Amino acid sequence: MIFKIIFISIFSILLIYSLVRPFYSSVARWFLITGSILGILSILGASYTQVIADFLGIGRGADVYLYLSLITIFLFVGFTINRFDAMNKKISLLVRELAILSKSQNIKKD
Repeated sequence: MIFKIIFISIFSILLIYSLVRPFYSSVARWFLITGSILGILSILGASYTQVIADFLGIGRGADVYLYLSLITIFLFVGFTINRFDAMNKKISLLVRELAILSKSQNIKKD
């Protein structure tokens, strides 16, 4: 019983945090809100999860979490790849500018 209270408290804090904190991305905010609500419902009872599964047309409540976790993993990998690509482009631009500056300073010294 104590673990239910602890985890419901954690998910409730995350839900309040997601409502209060300003996010740059609305997707991140909705992801945290939805995850917190689903976490609270899954702890309260499997019947709530089954209701969500029936509403979505999925056979079992556990499958809802499986599908959501797969979607989350793919989204995380996609966002991470995009972030690394953007960072690599910025680094390449900075390296080019530094090389041009370095070369122009060497020409002025000679």
